[in-house]
Amino acid sequence: MDESTAWLEQARADRQAGERLVSSNASRCHIIAKYQQCAEKTVKGLIVALRDAGVLHSQPGRDHGVARFVKVLLRLPHAIDNRAPQQHLRGLLTQEVRTGLTAIDHVAPRWPAPGQPPRRNTEYPFLEGGDWAFPAANEIFTREEVHRFRQLTYMLLAGVGRVISALRRRPI
Repeated sequence: MDESTAWLEQARADRQAGERLVSSNASRCHIIAKYQQCAEKTVKGLIVALRDAGVLHSQPGRDHGVARFVKVLLRLPHAIDNRAPQQHLRGLLTQEVRTGLTAIDHVAPRWPAPGQPPRRNTEYPFLEGGDWAFPAANEIFTREEVHRFRQLTYMLLAGVGRVISALRRRPI
């Protein structure tokens, strides 16, 4: 198995875990955390596939956020061999998906910068309006956010699969 496939398999496992959490009526923070992990690993799998195909010279990195890759993905080097993957990428990276990636990046757990208050995330207590809150509280994440992030992971996994298939069909 290659590295990009390993990233995507783990992303699918995270998505399945999210689905099981939805079915069990688990806390929304836990559901969204699984969808965030799925989105992150799907994009990182795409970055690795593009790197391994010699199209991109980036590494996925350890940061949870992946929206930062969108500009890079939309501006891949133009070459005849890249035409099909680029078309699939443009089809995948719609405004809805780009907005969804930014939104899901904002709930990924991360420590605040020095002097900044902790912000809403799926894992750690944070300050909201001067009061401490915790992610598992009922009012922190909405059903609409669960639905939105769930849909985002469906779109990402399907779209990234098409991009990687196009990469693998390119002439050598």
